Amino acid sequence: MALVGTLLFCEDCGSLLDRHPPEQLLIKCDICFKQNSNNWPASQKTVSKPTAFPSRLRDKRSNVQILTAEDRDTWATTSKACPKCDHDKLKFRDVQTRGADEGSTIFYKCPACGHGFKEDN
Repeated sequence: MALVGTLLFCEDCGSLLDRHPPEQLLIKCDICFKQNSNNWPASQKTVSKPTAFPSRLRDKRSNVQILTAEDRDTWATTSKACPKCDHDKLKFRDVQTRGADEGSTIFYKCPACGHGFKEDN
């Protein structure tokens, strides 16, 4: 009998033996009829790493970037002063809220006090 991992083979012919309960001490080979001792393990622990199994999904997931709130902050900065706290810099965003033939709206927010206001262009 030869035990390889969780497979049990006949000592004479090398055929794979059927699994039997641990109470049965001998297993008879169906090919050569040799009596082999029943040494099946009660349990087998297998350890592997994720890199051992290539995955297209894992490869795609590793290319995904996780954005923070700061990454999504698309407001530009200007040196205009805040009318509420006189902070010397404001964040702003230019948005076309009206018709294409009209000017855009500029939204401002102060990073110091949080005050926000808009200005029509």
